[in-house]
Amino acid sequence: MENRKSKEHLTASSSNIHNQTLKIFDTVIIGAGINGCTSAYFLSQANQNVILIDQEGIAAGGSGAAGAFISPKFTKGGRLKELLEEAYLFSLDFYTKNFPEQIQIAKLLQIANSDENEARLNAFKETTTLDYSTDTSEVKSILTPYAKASASLVLEKGGVVDAQVMCQALAEGIELSRAKVDELSFKDGLWQVGDIKAKRVILATGSYDIVVKMPYLELRRVWGHRIDVKTSTKVPYSIHHHLSISPSSAEGTLAIGATHNLHFNPFGDEVYDLEAGHKELLEKAAKSVNLEDVEVLKDYVGLRSGSNDYLPIVGKVVDAEKTMDEDFKVSKIKQIDDECFSYFPELYMINGTGGYGFVLAPLLAKQLSEHILGQGALDSDLTPTRFFRRWAKRQG
Repeated sequence: MENRKSKEHLTASSSNIHNQTLKIFDTVIIGAGINGCTSAYFLSQANQNVILIDQEGIAAGGSGAAGAFISPKFTKGGRLKELLEEAYLFSLDFYTKNFPEQIQIAKLLQIANSDENEARLNAFKETTTLDYSTDTSEVKSILTPYAKASASLVLEKGGVVDAQVMCQALAEGIELSRAKVDELSFKDGLWQVGDIKAKRVILATGSYDIVVKMPYLELRRVWGHRIDVKTSTKVPYSIHHHLSISPSSAEGTLAIGATHNLHFNPFGDEVYDLEAGHKELLEKAAKSVNLEDVEVLKDYVGLRSGSNDYLPIVGKVVDAEKTMDEDFKVSKIKQIDDECFSYFPELYMINGTGGYGFVLAPLLAKQLSEHILGQGALDSDLTPTRFFRRWAKRQG
Protein backbone atom coordinates (compact mmCIF):
# COMPACT_ATOMS: atom_id res chain seq x y z
CA MET A 1 0.00 0.00 0.00
CA GLU A 2 1.32 3.39 -0.96
CA ASN A 3 2.53 5.56 1.90
CA ARG A 4 0.92 8.99 1.91
CA LYS A 5 1.79 12.03 4.00
CA SER A 6 -1.02 13.44 6.09
CA LYS A 7 -2.59 16.57 4.65
CA GLU A 8 -5.30 17.30 7.23
CA HIS A 9 -5.21 21.03 7.68
CA LEU A 10 -8.40 22.87 7.05
CA THR A 11 -11.36 23.83 9.20
CA ALA A 12 -14.42 25.83 8.25
CA SER A 13 -17.92 26.62 9.42
CA SER A 14 -21.22 26.73 7.52
CA SER A 15 -20.46 26.78 3.79
CA ASN A 16 -17.52 29.10 4.30
CA ILE A 17 -14.67 26.95 2.99
CA HIS A 18 -11.56 28.97 2.39
CA ASN A 19 -7.84 29.05 1.66
CA GLN A 20 -8.15 26.86 -1.44
CA THR A 21 -8.68 29.53 -4.11
CA LEU A 22 -5.48 28.72 -6.01
CA LYS A 23 -5.96 24.95 -6.10
CA ILE A 24 -8.32 22.98 -8.30
CA PHE A 25 -9.04 19.45 -7.11
CA ASP A 26 -9.89 16.52 -9.33
CA THR A 27 -12.66 15.46 -6.94
CA VAL A 28 -14.43 16.89 -3.93
CA ILE A 29 -16.28 14.26 -1.87
CA ILE A 30 -19.05 15.53 0.39
CA GLY A 31 -19.40 13.17 3.35
CA ALA A 32 -16.59 11.43 5.24
CA GLY A 33 -18.32 8.23 6.29
CA ILE A 34 -17.35 4.81 4.97
CA ASN A 35 -18.67 5.52 1.45
CA GLY A 36 -16.85 8.84 1.17
CA CYS A 37 -13.62 7.56 2.70
CA THR A 38 -13.39 4.47 0.48
CA SER A 39 -14.13 6.57 -2.61
CA ALA A 40 -11.40 8.98 -1.59
CA TYR A 41 -9.01 6.08 -0.99
CA PHE A 42 -9.44 4.51 -4.43
CA LEU A 43 -9.28 7.81 -6.29
CA SER A 44 -6.18 8.92 -4.40
CA GLN A 45 -4.55 5.56 -5.11
CA ALA A 46 -5.11 6.39 -8.79
CA ASN A 47 -3.18 9.65 -8.27
CA GLN A 48 -6.28 11.83 -8.23
CA ASN A 49 -6.19 14.99 -6.13
CA VAL A 50 -9.09 14.57 -3.68
CA ILE A 51 -10.58 16.54 -0.80
CA LEU A 52 -13.17 15.30 1.70
CA ILE A 53 -15.72 17.69 3.18
CA ASP A 54 -17.73 16.80 6.28
CA GLN A 55 -19.45 18.98 8.83
CA GLU A 56 -18.25 16.91 11.81
CA GLY A 57 -15.15 15.13 10.47
CA ILE A 58 -14.23 11.53 9.69
CA ALA A 59 -16.90 8.92 10.54
CA ALA A 60 -18.73 11.30 12.87
CA GLY A 61 -22.22 10.15 11.84
CA GLY A 62 -23.84 6.80 11.12
CA SER A 63 -20.61 5.18 9.93
CA GLY A 64 -18.93 5.81 13.26
CA ALA A 65 -21.79 4.11 15.10
CA ALA A 66 -21.86 1.06 12.83
CA GLY A 67 -21.15 -2.41 14.12
CA ALA A 68 -18.91 -2.71 11.02
CA PHE A 69 -19.35 -6.48 10.76
CA ILE A 70 -18.20 -8.05 7.48
CA SER A 71 -20.98 -10.46 6.66
CA PRO A 72 -23.11 -11.55 3.69
CA LYS A 73 -26.92 -11.42 3.71
CA PHE A 74 -28.41 -14.69 4.94
CA THR A 75 -31.51 -14.99 2.81
CA LYS A 76 -32.86 -16.61 -0.34
CA GLY A 77 -31.66 -15.56 -3.78
CA GLY A 78 -32.04 -12.06 -5.14
CA ARG A 79 -30.00 -9.15 -6.44
CA LEU A 80 -29.06 -7.87 -2.98
CA LYS A 81 -27.97 -11.31 -1.74
CA GLU A 82 -25.79 -11.81 -4.81
CA LEU A 83 -24.26 -8.35 -4.48
CA LEU A 84 -23.56 -8.81 -0.78
CA GLU A 85 -21.86 -12.18 -1.29
CA GLU A 86 -19.55 -10.57 -3.85
CA ALA A 87 -18.97 -7.54 -1.63
CA TYR A 88 -18.39 -9.70 1.47
CA LEU A 89 -15.54 -11.60 -0.22
CA PHE A 90 -14.12 -8.44 -1.78
CA SER A 91 -14.18 -6.42 1.45
CA LEU A 92 -12.60 -9.19 3.53
CA ASP A 93 -9.75 -9.40 1.02
CA PHE A 94 -9.47 -5.61 0.72
CA TYR A 95 -9.32 -4.89 4.45
CA THR A 96 -7.01 -7.83 5.19
CA LYS A 97 -4.48 -6.89 2.51
CA ASN A 98 -4.49 -3.13 2.98
CA PHE A 99 -5.44 -2.61 6.63
CA PRO A 100 -4.56 -5.84 8.49
CA GLU A 101 -4.22 -4.07 11.83
CA GLN A 102 -7.72 -2.63 11.62
CA ILE A 103 -9.66 -5.86 10.99
CA GLN A 104 -10.33 -8.77 13.34
CA ILE A 105 -10.88 -12.04 11.47
CA ALA A 106 -12.93 -14.81 13.09
CA LYS A 107 -15.51 -17.43 12.20
CA LEU A 108 -19.06 -16.16 11.82
CA LEU A 109 -22.04 -17.84 13.48
CA GLN A 110 -25.46 -16.96 12.06
CA ILE A 111 -28.44 -18.03 14.20
CA ALA A 112 -32.07 -17.85 13.03
CA ASN A 113 -34.22 -15.66 15.29
CA SER A 114 -37.69 -16.62 13.95
CA ASP A 115 -39.42 -19.24 11.80
CA GLU A 116 -39.28 -16.84 8.86
CA ASN A 117 -35.60 -16.21 9.46
CA GLU A 118 -34.96 -19.96 9.64
CA ALA A 119 -36.61 -20.40 6.24
CA ARG A 120 -34.35 -17.71 4.78
CA LEU A 121 -31.29 -19.29 6.37
CA ASN A 122 -32.18 -22.69 4.89
CA ALA A 123 -32.68 -21.06 1.47
CA PHE A 124 -29.26 -19.43 1.83
CA LYS A 125 -27.68 -22.84 2.49
CA GLU A 126 -29.19 -24.17 -0.72
CA THR A 127 -28.09 -21.31 -2.96
CA THR A 128 -24.85 -19.90 -1.55
CA THR A 129 -21.44 -20.51 -3.09
CA LEU A 130 -19.73 -19.73 0.23
CA ASP A 131 -18.20 -22.50 2.35
CA TYR A 132 -20.09 -23.14 5.56
CA SER A 133 -20.61 -25.79 8.25
CA THR A 134 -23.07 -26.45 11.07
CA ASP A 135 -20.37 -27.21 13.65
CA THR A 136 -20.80 -24.88 16.64
CA SER A 137 -18.67 -26.90 19.08
CA GLU A 138 -16.11 -24.11 19.64
CA VAL A 139 -18.76 -21.66 20.81
CA LYS A 140 -21.45 -23.95 22.19
CA SER A 141 -20.45 -23.55 25.83
CA ILE A 142 -21.34 -19.85 25.89
CA LEU A 143 -24.60 -20.05 23.90
CA THR A 144 -27.96 -19.91 25.65
CA PRO A 145 -30.31 -22.93 25.38
CA TYR A 146 -32.54 -20.86 23.11
CA ALA A 147 -29.63 -20.08 20.75
CA LYS A 148 -28.48 -23.72 20.74
CA ALA A 149 -31.96 -24.90 19.76
CA SER A 150 -32.20 -22.50 16.82
CA ALA A 151 -31.11 -23.25 13.24
CA SER A 152 -27.65 -21.92 12.46
CA LEU A 153 -24.61 -22.06 10.22
CA VAL A 154 -20.93 -21.17 10.54
CA LEU A 155 -18.87 -19.40 7.90
CA GLU A 156 -15.17 -20.11 8.15
CA LYS A 157 -14.27 -16.47 7.78
CA GLY A 158 -15.95 -13.30 8.95
CA GLY A 159 -14.60 -10.02 10.18
CA VAL A 160 -15.25 -6.89 12.17
CA VAL A 161 -13.46 -3.55 11.95
CA ASP A 162 -13.32 -0.56 14.24
CA ALA A 163 -15.58 1.77 12.29
CA GLN A 164 -13.96 5.09 13.13
CA VAL A 165 -10.39 3.79 13.01
CA MET A 166 -10.96 2.18 9.61
CA CYS A 167 -12.43 5.34 8.11
CA GLN A 168 -9.50 7.35 9.45
CA ALA A 169 -7.06 4.84 7.95
CA LEU A 170 -8.80 5.02 4.57
CA ALA A 171 -8.66 8.83 4.62
CA GLU A 172 -5.04 9.09 5.77
CA GLY A 173 -3.17 11.67 3.73
CA ILE A 174 -6.32 13.01 2.07
CA GLU A 175 -7.22 16.65 2.63
CA LEU A 176 -10.20 17.22 4.90
CA SER A 177 -12.39 20.27 5.39
CA ARG A 178 -14.85 20.42 8.28
CA ALA A 179 -17.74 22.35 6.82
CA LYS A 180 -21.48 22.25 6.23
CA VAL A 181 -22.25 22.32 2.52
CA ASP A 182 -25.51 24.08 1.71
CA GLU A 183 -25.22 24.36 -2.05
CA LEU A 184 -23.10 23.60 -5.10
CA SER A 185 -22.56 25.61 -8.25
CA PHE A 186 -21.11 24.67 -11.64
CA LYS A 187 -19.40 27.32 -13.75
CA ASP A 188 -16.81 27.29 -16.52
CA GLY A 189 -16.43 23.53 -16.35
CA LEU A 190 -15.79 23.38 -12.59
CA TRP A 191 -17.81 22.71 -9.46
CA GLN A 192 -17.52 25.23 -6.68
CA VAL A 193 -18.15 24.38 -3.03
CA GLY A 194 -17.50 27.53 -1.02
CA ASP A 195 -14.07 28.55 -2.30
CA ILE A 196 -13.07 25.01 -3.28
CA LYS A 197 -13.09 24.23 -6.99
CA ALA A 198 -13.09 20.73 -8.46
CA LYS A 199 -13.63 18.94 -11.74
CA ARG A 200 -16.19 16.63 -10.18
CA VAL A 201 -18.24 16.05 -7.05
CA ILE A 202 -19.19 12.82 -5.30
CA LEU A 203 -22.11 13.00 -2.89
CA ALA A 204 -21.58 10.58 -0.01
CA THR A 205 -23.85 12.41 2.40
CA GLY A 206 -25.52 9.38 3.99
CA SER A 207 -28.79 10.28 5.69
CA TYR A 208 -28.13 14.01 5.56
CA ASP A 209 -29.34 16.46 2.93
CA ILE A 210 -28.32 15.50 -0.60
CA VAL A 211 -27.47 19.18 -1.45
CA VAL A 212 -28.61 19.11 -5.10
CA LYS A 213 -32.21 18.97 -6.34
CA MET A 214 -33.23 15.31 -6.72
CA PRO A 215 -37.04 15.12 -6.37
CA TYR A 216 -37.02 11.48 -7.43
CA LEU A 217 -34.90 10.21 -4.53
CA GLU A 218 -35.94 9.88 -0.91
CA LEU A 219 -33.70 7.91 1.45
CA ARG A 220 -34.78 5.80 4.40
CA ARG A 221 -33.27 7.01 7.67
CA VAL A 222 -32.54 4.45 10.36
CA TRP A 223 -31.13 5.31 13.79
CA GLY A 224 -28.45 2.91 15.02
CA HIS A 225 -26.85 2.24 18.39
CA ARG A 226 -23.83 0.11 19.29
CA ILE A 227 -21.91 -0.39 22.54
CA ASP A 228 -18.43 -1.55 23.43
CA VAL A 229 -18.35 -3.70 26.57
CA LYS A 230 -15.79 -5.45 28.73
CA THR A 231 -16.67 -8.99 29.83
CA SER A 232 -14.94 -11.99 31.36
CA THR A 233 -16.69 -14.23 28.81
CA LYS A 234 -14.49 -15.19 25.88
CA VAL A 235 -16.40 -14.99 22.60
CA PRO A 236 -14.43 -16.65 19.77
CA TYR A 237 -16.80 -15.94 16.85
CA SER A 238 -18.78 -13.09 15.40
CA ILE A 239 -22.32 -14.03 16.42
CA HIS A 240 -25.40 -12.73 14.57
CA HIS A 241 -28.80 -13.50 16.07
CA HIS A 242 -31.17 -10.82 17.39
CA LEU A 243 -28.22 -8.47 16.99
CA SER A 244 -24.50 -8.82 16.32
CA ILE A 245 -21.75 -9.58 18.82
CA SER A 246 -18.10 -9.28 17.86
CA PRO A 247 -15.38 -11.74 18.90
CA SER A 248 -13.47 -10.76 22.03
CA SER A 249 -10.36 -8.67 21.72
CA ALA A 250 -7.15 -9.54 23.55
CA GLU A 251 -8.22 -7.07 26.24
CA GLY A 252 -11.57 -8.82 26.78
CA THR A 253 -13.69 -6.19 25.05
CA LEU A 254 -16.30 -6.72 22.36
CA ALA A 255 -18.86 -4.76 20.38
CA ILE A 256 -22.61 -5.31 20.56
CA GLY A 257 -24.82 -3.74 17.96
CA ALA A 258 -26.57 -2.35 16.34
CA THR A 259 -30.14 -1.64 17.32
CA HIS A 260 -32.17 -0.23 14.43
CA ASN A 261 -34.76 2.37 15.34
CA LEU A 262 -36.97 3.41 12.42
CA HIS A 263 -38.85 6.03 14.39
CA PHE A 264 -36.29 8.13 16.27
CA ASN A 265 -35.53 11.39 14.47
CA PRO A 266 -32.37 13.16 15.66
CA PHE A 267 -33.38 16.27 13.74
CA GLY A 268 -36.46 16.76 15.93
CA ASP A 269 -36.90 17.76 19.56
CA GLU A 270 -36.82 14.20 20.96
CA VAL A 271 -33.74 13.24 22.98
CA TYR A 272 -32.38 9.73 22.53
CA ASP A 273 -32.16 7.73 25.78
CA LEU A 274 -28.67 6.20 25.77
CA GLU A 275 -29.21 4.23 28.96
CA ALA A 276 -32.40 2.63 27.64
CA GLY A 277 -30.64 1.95 24.35
CA HIS A 278 -27.70 0.06 25.78
CA LYS A 279 -30.06 -1.79 28.15
CA GLU A 280 -31.96 -3.02 25.10
CA LEU A 281 -28.73 -4.10 23.43
CA LEU A 282 -27.65 -6.11 26.48
CA GLU A 283 -31.08 -7.75 26.75
CA LYS A 284 -30.94 -8.84 23.12
CA ALA A 285 -27.36 -10.08 23.49
CA ALA A 286 -28.45 -12.15 26.52
CA LYS A 287 -30.81 -14.11 24.28
CA SER A 288 -27.80 -15.48 22.43
CA VAL A 289 -24.77 -15.56 24.72
CA ASN A 290 -24.19 -15.87 28.47
CA LEU A 291 -21.99 -12.82 29.06
CA GLU A 292 -20.57 -12.44 32.56
CA ASP A 293 -19.13 -9.43 34.43
CA VAL A 294 -20.35 -7.01 31.79
CA GLU A 295 -19.26 -3.38 31.91
CA VAL A 296 -20.46 -0.93 29.25
CA LEU A 297 -17.48 1.10 28.10
CA LYS A 298 -18.84 3.34 25.38
CA ASP A 299 -21.98 4.10 23.36
CA TYR A 300 -22.00 4.97 19.67
CA VAL A 301 -25.11 6.35 17.96
CA GLY A 302 -25.84 7.66 14.49
CA LEU A 303 -28.21 7.81 11.56
CA ARG A 304 -27.81 5.44 8.61
CA SER A 305 -29.33 5.74 5.18
CA GLY A 306 -30.88 3.10 2.98
CA SER A 307 -32.82 3.14 -0.27
CA ASN A 308 -36.49 2.31 -0.60
CA ASP A 309 -35.68 -0.76 -2.70
CA TYR A 310 -32.87 -1.78 -0.29
CA LEU A 311 -30.20 -1.76 -3.01
CA PRO A 312 -27.31 0.70 -2.69
CA ILE A 313 -27.04 3.75 -4.93
CA VAL A 314 -23.93 4.50 -6.96
CA GLY A 315 -23.53 6.43 -10.19
CA LYS A 316 -24.22 9.65 -12.10
CA VAL A 317 -26.95 12.00 -10.91
CA VAL A 318 -29.84 12.75 -13.28
CA ASP A 319 -30.87 16.39 -13.71
CA ALA A 320 -34.62 15.83 -13.35
CA GLU A 321 -35.72 19.34 -14.33
CA LYS A 322 -33.66 19.45 -17.52
CA THR A 323 -34.61 15.91 -18.51
CA MET A 324 -38.34 16.49 -18.01
CA ASP A 325 -38.12 19.60 -20.22
CA GLU A 326 -36.88 17.44 -23.09
CA ASP A 327 -39.17 15.88 -25.65
CA PHE A 328 -39.69 12.26 -24.67
CA LYS A 329 -42.74 10.19 -23.88
CA VAL A 330 -42.94 9.27 -20.20
CA SER A 331 -45.11 6.29 -21.13
CA LYS A 332 -42.15 4.89 -23.07
CA ILE A 333 -39.60 5.52 -20.31
CA LYS A 334 -38.82 1.83 -19.83
CA GLN A 335 -37.50 1.68 -23.39
CA ILE A 336 -35.34 4.80 -23.10
CA ASP A 337 -31.63 4.18 -22.63
CA ASP A 338 -30.00 5.70 -19.53
CA GLU A 339 -27.64 7.78 -21.65
CA CYS A 340 -30.60 9.62 -23.20
CA PHE A 341 -31.32 11.41 -19.91
CA SER A 342 -29.64 14.66 -18.93
CA TYR A 343 -27.18 14.47 -16.04
CA PHE A 344 -25.52 17.06 -13.88
CA PRO A 345 -21.97 17.39 -15.25
CA GLU A 346 -19.45 15.21 -13.40
CA LEU A 347 -21.75 14.76 -10.40
CA TYR A 348 -21.90 11.31 -8.79
CA MET A 349 -23.28 9.77 -5.65
CA ILE A 350 -22.65 6.73 -3.46
CA ASN A 351 -25.23 6.11 -0.76
CA GLY A 352 -27.96 3.85 0.55
CA THR A 353 -25.72 1.09 1.92
CA GLY A 354 -27.63 0.94 5.22
CA GLY A 355 -26.38 -1.58 7.76
CA TYR A 356 -24.00 -3.13 5.21
CA GLY A 357 -21.89 -0.02 4.62
CA PHE A 358 -18.56 -1.57 5.59
CA VAL A 359 -19.31 -4.61 3.43
CA LEU A 360 -20.49 -2.77 0.32
CA ALA A 361 -18.34 0.37 0.33
CA PRO A 362 -14.99 -1.08 -0.85
CA LEU A 363 -16.50 -2.82 -3.87
CA LEU A 364 -18.83 0.02 -4.85
CA ALA A 365 -16.19 2.73 -4.33
CA LYS A 366 -13.71 0.80 -6.46
CA GLN A 367 -16.28 0.43 -9.24
CA LEU A 368 -17.20 4.11 -9.01
CA SER A 369 -13.59 5.28 -9.13
CA GLU A 370 -12.86 3.03 -12.13
CA HIS A 371 -15.96 4.35 -13.91
CA ILE A 372 -14.95 7.96 -13.24
CA LEU A 373 -11.52 7.24 -14.70
CA GLY A 374 -13.01 5.57 -17.79
CA GLN A 375 -12.03 2.05 -16.79
CA GLY A 376 -15.41 0.37 -16.41
CA ALA A 377 -19.19 0.62 -16.49
CA LEU A 378 -21.47 0.79 -13.46
CA ASP A 379 -24.27 -1.65 -12.69
CA SER A 380 -27.45 -0.06 -14.05
CA ASP A 381 -29.44 -1.77 -11.27
CA LEU A 382 -27.65 0.45 -8.74
CA THR A 383 -27.57 3.89 -10.34
CA PRO A 384 -29.79 6.79 -9.18
CA THR A 385 -31.43 6.63 -12.62
CA ARG A 386 -33.68 3.78 -11.49
CA PHE A 387 -35.44 6.13 -9.08
CA PHE A 388 -35.75 8.83 -11.73
CA ARG A 389 -37.52 6.39 -14.05
CA ARG A 390 -40.11 5.51 -11.39
CA TRP A 391 -40.64 9.13 -10.43
CA ALA A 392 -40.90 10.36 -14.03
CA LYS A 393 -43.52 7.72 -14.83
CA ARG A 394 -45.65 8.99 -11.92
CA GLN A 395 -45.34 12.55 -13.20
CA GLY A 396 -46.78 11.46 -16.55
